Amino acid sequence: MKIRHFSFLLMLIFAAASLASCGSGGGAPGSSSSDDTNILIQSVLLSVDSDDIDVFSNPTACPAGTGGKPESLLTDSTATVTITAAIPPTNPDNPDPAFVSPFPANIESCSVSYTSAVTGAPIIASTTIYPNCSFSDGSTSCTLDLLNIARKNQWWDDILSGENKPAGWPNPEVRYTVVYSCKYQNSFKKEGRLGGRIDIDLADFLVCGG
Repeated sequence: MKIRHFSFLLMLIFAAASLASCGSGGGAPGSSSSDDTNILIQSVLLSVDSDDIDVFSNPTACPAGTGGKPESLLTDSTATVTITAAIPPTNPDNPDPAFVSPFPANIESCSVSYTSAVTGAPIIASTTIYPNCSFSDGSTSCTLDLLNIARKNQWWDDILSGENKPAGWPNPEVRYTVVYSCKYQNSFKKEGRLGGRIDIDLADFLVCGG
């Protein structure tokens, strides 16, 4: 199995028309205006330990006598999101005495979609997740659901049943782009949005333990 550790500085995903409706505040592309929440989203970073996602486990597949352990059972896959945020600059010569910090902010929900450019790739239905994630001034990291066991099993079953046959199968893995679109609330319940995307490869990777 190839192991790749990587992270992406994300281009956030909302259209220019949506941004225009949110005001003119600055921030990372795709985030909602700081005019609404008094939070400036400076960057969003997604990372995973490996973009190779195993969708089938066979504990008897690893050769005996090689010193390796049997392949582990499947687990839910997660991603890490790191949000860097700040309070927008104000006039230091005229501070607002009534200012209330917008932090901590809480991610209320994220819509997650999966798309693939590979012909015949199984469809992975969009879903909504509810992360336990609060972020503050500076950088904060949280865990997000990426692909759970049930979705891995369904993906593999769709191929084995013949319902789907990705181009080139069974040789290459099948690449998907996973897009997160998240809604958050600041400390006084004003809503904003942030999001991003990450690429993953799905296949029956043989993962013998060391």
